[in-house]
Amino acid sequence: MPRKKIKTKMFSMKVSPEELDSWRVMARDHRISLTELIRIRLADTQPAAQPVVKRRPPPSVDERIVFQVAAIGNNLNQIARRCNSGERLAVLGELTEIERDLLWLIELARSGKLSCT
Repeated sequence: MPRKKIKTKMFSMKVSPEELDSWRVMARDHRISLTELIRIRLADTQPAAQPVVKRRPPPSVDERIVFQVAAIGNNLNQIARRCNSGERLAVLGELTEIERDLLWLIELARSGKLSCT
């Protein structure tokens, strides 16, 4: 006679009251425990095949842009870290100066005095 496997692990899941009632009725009708019913049902069936989802390939991206966006993210993290450390006024002054410089560069680019290529 083969040895009975010792079951030491617990598994739990949430089900609706209707599901639980239905499973209890099935177990009672087959004169087995709810645990045994679930164990049998899981062992006898294969999981449904996952539907194949066709996905578009990701768009091609200029690596220079990705690098710049990553650099911006790093800078934002540094700004946030300084703000959270109590240097808010110093950071605000620096950001105001950066904003002024950026607006000046935008104006130069729009007037044609600065080439963006």
